[in-house]
Amino acid sequence: MFFRRLVYLLVLLAALLIQLFDVGYLVHYLFLLILILPLAGLALSLPAMLGCRPRLLPRNPQVRRGSRASWSLILDNRFPLPLARISCRFQVRDAMTGETRSFRKSEAEVFPGLVLPLHLATRHCGRLECRVRRIWVCDCLGLFALPVRCPLPASVLVGPVPAQVPAPAVPEQRGAVLPAPIGRAPTGEDYDLRDYQPGDSVRSIHWKLSAKRDQLIVRELLAARRPLPVLVFDHLGPLEELDGIIDRVASLSLALQRRGQPHEIRWAHPLSGRTRRFAVEDSPGWQQCLTAILSDPAPDQGHSLLEQPIRPAGEEPIFSIYIRREEDRHGNL
Repeated sequence: MFFRRLVYLLVLLAALLIQLFDVGYLVHYLFLLILILPLAGLALSLPAMLGCRPRLLPRNPQVRRGSRASWSLILDNRFPLPLARISCRFQVRDAMTGETRSFRKSEAEVFPGLVLPLHLATRHCGRLECRVRRIWVCDCLGLFALPVRCPLPASVLVGPVPAQVPAPAVPEQRGAVLPAPIGRAPTGEDYDLRDYQPGDSVRSIHWKLSAKRDQLIVRELLAARRPLPVLVFDHLGPLEELDGIIDRVASLSLALQRRGQPHEIRWAHPLSGRTRRFAVEDSPGWQQCLTAILSDPAPDQGHSLLEQPIRPAGEEPIFSIYIRREEDRHGNL
């Protein structure tokens, strides 16, 4: 735009100097035409400049680590009038690291429906939020520029690279109470005792103990049950190590989903220490959890979930899998 303005000033100065040597009316008309030419160009382009409606869209809302994250700035306009130029400044922020990068893009000969792409290579997991901080459009002559309202930001999830791993074996625990099967009384030590309730089978009555207590006592079978699998990890440390941990979390979660096993994923927010827990049963639940994982900060030092009880008091028993890069650590809690 600076070059175009310089050229126009030189032409205007030349037309002004010509009038010093020629007093013909054609020279005056030429000078007047050159003088009002920028205003005429602005008037012609003003509807298109004011009618610009930019949209920022991700090419793919989720990509794998190592792929390219891409956005498209689409310039819609209901007035089919050309503009000389568009210039904008993109800003991409990584939610996990807080790193911010800026990019400048410009395009000449702008027509309605222009698509201005932005591509960014990825090395680590994270949520990349792209914003357009500034948009300027120029009239058809390129002498005047007007700012345009920036569109809403758009994010791209840079997800992990999961591997095909078997689902972890969750050991059974005894303690779930089931009524005794019809036609068979509980035997051995695999039962629990409680007071008789209307509707209980007569075969489940413990007659000797009922005679001692002078009230009816029934026996109920203790059935084996599997505790809830909980994947636990620390959301901090070097990015290279955290990438491997998130890959492992994704691999185990997808393996449990394929087996139809509900589970939870827990970690501590590295700055506040607040426990982050997500129940995962299917793909939408995993997607919500992955978005939260990639949106939380990942400093080198911070709070760990191991600083507090993984299973709060009063919670049902769980089978925790503490995920680290070198090996996982299992345990019943």
